[in-house]
Amino acid sequence: MADTEPKKTRKRHHPCTELPAKRCHIDPPQSSSQRRHVPYSPPNELLRCLGLFLHQRCPKLNLSATRPIKWLKNIDIYLCIAGYQQVSFLSSGSVIFLYMLCRDLISPEIENMEQFKMSLFTCYYISYSYIGNELGYPLKPFLVDGSKTAFWEQCLSYIRIMSSKMLRINNNSLFYKAMLAELKAVGK
Repeated sequence: MADTEPKKTRKRHHPCTELPAKRCHIDPPQSSSQRRHVPYSPPNELLRCLGLFLHQRCPKLNLSATRPIKWLKNIDIYLCIAGYQQVSFLSSGSVIFLYMLCRDLISPEIENMEQFKMSLFTCYYISYSYIGNELGYPLKPFLVDGSKTAFWEQCLSYIRIMSSKMLRINNNSLFYKAMLAELKAVGK
């Protein structure tokens, strides 16, 4: 015998009647005066500006503006392929952070490429470690001469010098905007 009576539909009730109402009010919309506006520039434009800055910063080296950026991109690609990160680290924010480190830590008096690369790669590693998505990154792509001891000593030295600015750029939007404007001015 077939069941010819229509099935009764039962309205399901959420066990906690207050929960849906609370969800609507968790994140109230902010007024335009409360929102933080963070200026944006494409990462490739900022990388070009960073390359120009490094080229101008180290006149004693025969350094093109594109060479250091190729090195940074190669490290980034290596870390993606090796599975240390899912997406490129080279975003606008990370390039501005890296610029801040390079600006204060890479000396215009550097005379050889090995010293330059060691300073640049140390700044890059600190950027990864401070604002990257992972808990740790391998040293291999960041080492220039293979000396882990020299690399760690330079990392610690740079962190001691820059720790207050590293905190400031994350907490102070005006400082961040000033770094962005300064970097973009190099490319004009």
